[in-house]
Amino acid sequence: AKDAAYGYEVKWDGIRALLYCDHGHSTLQGRNFTDFTPRYPELRELSRALGARRLIFDGEVVAFDEQGRPSFERLQTRMHLASDSAVRRRMRDTPVTYVIFDLLYLDGHSTLPLTYEQRRELLDALELQGPAWRTPRYHRGEGRALLDATAELGVEGIVAKKLDCPYEPGRRVAGWIKVKNVMVQDVVIGGWTPGAGGRSGRLGAIAVGVMEDGGIVYAGKVGT
Repeated sequence: AKDAAYGYEVKWDGIRALLYCDHGHSTLQGRNFTDFTPRYPELRELSRALGARRLIFDGEVVAFDEQGRPSFERLQTRMHLASDSAVRRRMRDTPVTYVIFDLLYLDGHSTLPLTYEQRRELLDALELQGPAWRTPRYHRGEGRALLDATAELGVEGIVAKKLDCPYEPGRRVAGWIKVKNVMVQDVVIGGWTPGAGGRSGRLGAIAVGVMEDGGIVYAGKVGT
């Protein structure tokens, strides 16, 4: 019964952002009101495609790898470019997609008081699928099946959202629960490094390796 009270979405490994569309003009806003609009110009086409409509979306800017999986490492190459020309060059190499998962405003009316299920119904009716944007399906119930599917695909996890939950801006929504896939690896501890700064005088990180072809191959440092 509890499972049926939630809608489940894939957890996208990207950058959370609100997209404001107003009569063909768009503004992409990150956390702390950061203006991301110049950084991802391919997303402006969504506002142009919507024409004179006025909408606010909640979603995530995502870069996908060759296998179609979200890759934060690829996205990082787009995050801190200093000039418009650098952005245009990187657009060709590493395109991004705005993955839309919520609708906050629709043609003069706030949708914040509506339930998640009602907001998703309005969002899905817009049929937003384009060259740099998409609205993935959500699943009513069946959370375990979706989590297992994301683990097989190597995706970070899922988000469970209560179907009767309104949208609460500016705070962590109690009705949204992140469920991450945890990867497990057997490693060999080969040494350690001393801590620095606030961790001075204590263990900083351990150096680990993995067994490969009868020997140990260095795999990096672990500090958590």
